[in-house]
Amino acid sequence: MTIVVLAAPTIPVLLAGLLWAGCAVPLVFIDAQVHRLPNVLTLPAAAGVFALLAVDAAVTGQWEHVISAAICAAVATTVFVSMGLVLGSRGLGLGDAKLILSVTALLGWWGWGAAFGAVFLGFLVAGLVGVALLATGRARRGAHIPMGPFFIAGAVVMLALMA
Repeated sequence: MTIVVLAAPTIPVLLAGLLWAGCAVPLVFIDAQVHRLPNVLTLPAAAGVFALLAVDAAVTGQWEHVISAAICAAVATTVFVSMGLVLGSRGLGLGDAKLILSVTALLGWWGWGAAFGAVFLGFLVAGLVGVALLATGRARRGAHIPMGPFFIAGAVVMLALMA
């Protein structure tokens, strides 16, 4: 939570980050345990982030930030939903797509680089963990790894870099 406070330049962006973090913390544990990202947390996180970023734009008059956030979120979510639909159970779940909506909206406020960086870091660390699990025999090829914790960790790292 401290990272969100340090990264946020305005009160509405701070509130957006805190709302997102409040939903992200339980999502990490839920996804790690049951491989699900429930709508009751992912959808309010996304709606709240968008609403608070819109408030920030209305107050500051800097609409380019919320437009950037919306475009980042739309592009990333479209890619994730498409991957989920095309690959089915072999790919990302739709819960991951709903999580990415809030992750890329929040980080998209800082720009494409921050949003892309969070997603990239999530995939990178998940891949490294997957390789380590395979190498140690703790997982077999085709095992499912919950991606939510990795995307959330990537977002936290990017927020720390923005601070």
